Amino acid sequence: MGIDRIRAAGLTAAILATLFFSTLVVEHGFPVFKYAEPPAELVKNETAIIGQEVSRFLWNYRVIDLIAQAFVLFAAAACCTALLRTEERKK
Repeated sequence: MGIDRIRAAGLTAAILATLFFSTLVVEHGFPVFKYAEPPAELVKNETAIIGQEVSRFLWNYRVIDLIAQAFVLFAAAACCTALLRTEERKK
């Protein structure tokens, strides 16, 4: 069996695109989050300090949420591709 050149080129292009965009993110960060400032009090309840701390944590670490969502979308796309692929005939 020979190497499928189209698949190899696609894999190379995908790896290069991933490296390119990841270096952009590392170099510049997420500029959208730079301008989003949380208000002083996210929850207006003096008796429930836990609610304030939880909402502050979720607001400050929303990048974790975006990474988790991206991973779930990638996993779903990979699973759909695996389910819908055509199998090669055995010779």
